[in-house]
Amino acid sequence: MATASVTQVLEALSTLYSSPDPQAKKRANRWLDAFQKQPEAWTTADYLLKSSDTNTETRLFAAQTFRQKITYDLRDLDEAARLTLRDTLVERLTASSSGPKVVTLQLCLALADLAIQLVSWNTAVQDMVNKFGGSTDTAICLLEFLRVLPEEMAENHRIPLSDTVFKEQNINLVQKNASEVMGLLVMYFQSSGGNTEIQELVFTCLSSWLRTGDVDIRFLAESPLLALTFDALSDPSLFDPAIDLACEIIYETRDVNESRDIIHNIYGRIVPLLPKLKEAKEEEDSDAVRGFCRLLVAAGEIYVPLIAQHPASLSSLLDGIIECTAYNDLEIVPITFKFWYELKNTVKIPRFQSSIPALSPYYDTLVDLIIGHLHYPEESHEWTAEERDDFRDFRHEMGDTLKDCCNILGAERCLQKPLAKIQGLLSQPHPAKWQQLEAPIFSLRSMGSEVPDNEDKVMPQILELLSKLPDHPKIRYAATLVISRYSFWTRLHPQYITYQLNFISAGFQNDEVAAASALALKHLCKDCSGLLVDYISELHPFYTSVIRTLPFSDALEVTEAVAHVLAEVPVANLQNALQQFCLPLAQDLHAIVMKDETSITREDCVRVGDLLEEIAAFIEVIHPDIPLGQPHPCVNFVNDLWPIFDLCLKKFGTEGPVCEQLGKCFKNCVQSYKLHFVPLLPQLMERIVSGFDYSGLSVYLYVALKIIKVYGAGGPENAAVCLNLVERMSATMFTRLTEKKFQDMPDVVNEYFRMVTELLQVAPTHLVQSPLLPSIFQAALAGLSMEEFNALNAILGFYRSLLDIAISVDELVPGDVPATSATIGQNSARVASIFMEMGNSFMTVLFNGLISHYNWEIIPDVASILKCLAQILPTETSEWIVVLVNNIPDLSMPAAEKSEFLQSYMSAIHEKHWAKARRVLSDFIISYRRKNSGRERKE
Repeated sequence: MATASVTQVLEALSTLYSSPDPQAKKRANRWLDAFQKQPEAWTTADYLLKSSDTNTETRLFAAQTFRQKITYDLRDLDEAARLTLRDTLVERLTASSSGPKVVTLQLCLALADLAIQLVSWNTAVQDMVNKFGGSTDTAICLLEFLRVLPEEMAENHRIPLSDTVFKEQNINLVQKNASEVMGLLVMYFQSSGGNTEIQELVFTCLSSWLRTGDVDIRFLAESPLLALTFDALSDPSLFDPAIDLACEIIYETRDVNESRDIIHNIYGRIVPLLPKLKEAKEEEDSDAVRGFCRLLVAAGEIYVPLIAQHPASLSSLLDGIIECTAYNDLEIVPITFKFWYELKNTVKIPRFQSSIPALSPYYDTLVDLIIGHLHYPEESHEWTAEERDDFRDFRHEMGDTLKDCCNILGAERCLQKPLAKIQGLLSQPHPAKWQQLEAPIFSLRSMGSEVPDNEDKVMPQILELLSKLPDHPKIRYAATLVISRYSFWTRLHPQYITYQLNFISAGFQNDEVAAASALALKHLCKDCSGLLVDYISELHPFYTSVIRTLPFSDALEVTEAVAHVLAEVPVANLQNALQQFCLPLAQDLHAIVMKDETSITREDCVRVGDLLEEIAAFIEVIHPDIPLGQPHPCVNFVNDLWPIFDLCLKKFGTEGPVCEQLGKCFKNCVQSYKLHFVPLLPQLMERIVSGFDYSGLSVYLYVALKIIKVYGAGGPENAAVCLNLVERMSATMFTRLTEKKFQDMPDVVNEYFRMVTELLQVAPTHLVQSPLLPSIFQAALAGLSMEEFNALNAILGFYRSLLDIAISVDELVPGDVPATSATIGQNSARVASIFMEMGNSFMTVLFNGLISHYNWEIIPDVASILKCLAQILPTETSEWIVVLVNNIPDLSMPAAEKSEFLQSYMSAIHEKHWAKARRVLSDFIISYRRKNSGRERKE
């Protein structure tokens, strides 16, 4: 053990915990992390642990180092060294039995991880019991070890074990010892003599072993565990671990048919808890209520099939859960929602539907409770934005539970409840507070998806009631959203359209209601578009008057609303209608683009983008079915707008927000009008080519992608036009790549390679046989060093598509037949030749990215790409991978592991087990990254 290492570690720890300099702390943390990966960390950690004058922070670091080394570097030790390590850790744990607890915990974790990997130590549990079980002073060490052992077995996926070895170790360490350990733990509890620290550890340990699923249900039925657990609920110091344990016991009885006797016993112990729950509610002891709620809901969710069969027999459990739902702590109430959802799903099964009448009173009460919880508190005006968002999210959760109630009770019965509440509030002599009215109105909106469009008993009363509501902005907002939610119902009840239009229109006069009005108008126009064509003459002056006064988000909603109605206008009148409604937009746009460049402001740029997005909405929504060859009114309309689009390009061609929306206009033209747009396509392609050349913005590549997607598969002539488009865009792209780094323009790289990949998919032959392909390949090769996820993923997608072309016939070719153009086709041969020429560089860059900086999510995709490469070039791929792996320093990956990987990988390639080749490579990379990078990159 080098003294220098100890000194450096102590200095780094001192800096980490004591230095006031944040940068120094970061440097110290990085150094310590790197040190843990070094071979001398084993002996240094041991020295620091056994030294009598080290502080808690130092001993904790040493214990963590042992765990880190055991997890990632145990392969560095031979069998004898591992056994010595085991004995050392047991000795250090013995010395640490009196604390500190954090050190004891880390040593127990290290021992557990060692036991899992040290196959020869199959008596680990018995040895630890013999070593630490004889004394109260050391029992804490034993209980901590027993607690973490099954947790590490189940949850520590960093331990490098094969599935086979893992299963064997789980049998040896957990399954074979489960009954003995459970009995031992019960004995410990009974003999603890009121030592709450021991009792709490016993409970957490019992929970840990129950979670393994390896405890025989007969043990639960025959042992005193149930009584101990439920009796402990009366002890405040054991309440939380007892609740956890009770929930685990209940979960173990999830096979309700096999566990009926013990379930009967559990239920008998749950019933006496209801008075305690009510007492906790009266005392506003939210912690106790939360615990009881967790227990009751755990039982409810597990025993849903029994409740559905025998609701009367389990009524106390239902009473307890509804009590929890009624509590005024809105962090506790949602715990119950999943139970009501699961119960609803179960009783809707035909064989359980006879229980619905018995359960209906609970769902009746649930509707009333939810409406009560929906109330905004009076102090809500003092909330922060985060608190307001949290409550808004919670209301939507409650809305889902209201839908469950509608499923059980029927829409009419559920709608009657908020209707009656509103009627009662409006009829009382004193005005109701807005919170009292807004909550039942909100509930009406929440139930919308469960209300049939032919409901004709309650809905008419609700709509008539809206006009009687107080003119308060919060109430008006909620009522307007009710109209928005029930627009599907209005489609079958057109007599209410005029009233609803007037109600919505009036809302635009109030800034607090305008957003709801815009959304309601959008939904009403979308669902009732055919019915609203007759209202065009009223909509036009309304639209032109409000469109310039609304915030943009609301103006866009209104524009989309009008567009849905215009989409139903007869074709003969459509062009004129479009021009009328777009006139204010075009006028405003023209006024700005005609300004002198020196007088254009940032607000003008934003306004141009907004106007273009509104025009894009018209183009997206309105696309009538016109026979090919006949004039298309929308294309004529776009043609009229083309000069303004040109002016936008000229004045704002480098402004990202403007070009994004102009690109949306172009994209919508292509997608909405398809072949009808072909006459304007040459103009569009010229503009996106020149726009990209001028600005380098990614939106032009995105539009090119959409052009290729729509027109590329339309025959050789279309494919040639699309290839020409890609060639011209590529010329600009390659120039840009010489001027800027890949990482400085990830959005451009992303869209470029998505565009190229699209052409590969719709017209593969044209691009594969083009002299452009090698240049694209080389550009992609340079981009493989990027770290930006989307851009890198787009480049990998390009290579995947290339390889898919090459391997599409690979499986049809016997292994002993040479891969030539005659046997695999011209496209496949062309792709194979390019990879043959540049595959070594390709694989080197990919491999370096895999072992160093690629996002963990990308590793399986890259492994799949290399698997495909091995399919088309097995010999070359094998040679390249051997060189790359052997170039890894032994310090980073032991020679034995490298050899083991190469043997498995070559075997998979030779046998054409491609899925195995991908898996073996992926496992090797993950192992390397864990060993050399620690956990911080993954996290």
